[in-house]
Amino acid sequence: MKRIDRIKLDFTRNWKLPGKERLSNLLTPSDKLKASIKEGIVWLSDEDIAIYTSADNYIEWTIFSTGTYEAEINKLIRISLKSGGNALDIGGNIGLQSIRMSQCAGAAGKVYAFEPLNYLQEKFRRNVLLNKAANVTLLPYALSNKEGEADFTINKTSWNQGTFSLNNAGYTGTDQQRVLIKVADDLPEIQLLNSLDLVKIDVEGYEYQVLLGLAKTLQKHKPRIIFEYDDNYWLKSGQKMADCWLYLQSFGYIMYQITPVGCELLKTAEAVEGGNVFCIPA
Repeated sequence: MKRIDRIKLDFTRNWKLPGKERLSNLLTPSDKLKASIKEGIVWLSDEDIAIYTSADNYIEWTIFSTGTYEAEINKLIRISLKSGGNALDIGGNIGLQSIRMSQCAGAAGKVYAFEPLNYLQEKFRRNVLLNKAANVTLLPYALSNKEGEADFTINKTSWNQGTFSLNNAGYTGTDQQRVLIKVADDLPEIQLLNSLDLVKIDVEGYEYQVLLGLAKTLQKHKPRIIFEYDDNYWLKSGQKMADCWLYLQSFGYIMYQITPVGCELLKTAEAVEGGNVFCIPA
């Protein structure tokens, strides 16, 4: 790695003012930099976590250049999940959130992660093994409110590897994969849990369908929930926040908008902004 690249990375990783990720995005990695760190290992700045990185995609580059990723989600995981607790990571990607959950749950807890794409499963397993997160189990399914299977076009070289969803229209790539779609309530792993403390959902527009498939589980365990809301993706998949709002209210949830500095109480569905939502049972 060139000295100038090391200086830039040292600057962005130690930047303490707002806009850290935006600053990192301005320093798009050159081809030479990508080649020099391909298959390397990077550690997070304030967490005992290491991640394999090639810096050829948004998530890994953000971790490499800023020393963190979705730090606000990390904080909510750590206040919501304690030793002996159980969690679901729906949309596991490269495994970072599952590893964070693993550290909180400890040896007596369980983390079930769901990632349907084969090439991301490989990254997930490598990172989990690297961090010795033995309480994490990866289940190779997509979740929704109806069971099925479908063939999808996969782009392994996409800059943002987290944009795949069950609404695969217009998603270009060269690889084909059949994806199994399950309903969470029907899975024996979830049915056998004696408690469930936290559910994180990031599935690019199908969050509400996943929640619909968790109705029995939400009623039984009342876990805290973190889910992504992107109005563009939700519109494409036919979801409405107003419907999701009423659905979660029926289980007694209070909802908050997640921000870099904390969580703002939401009083109406119309007040929900793009980003992540935190739900606590009343």
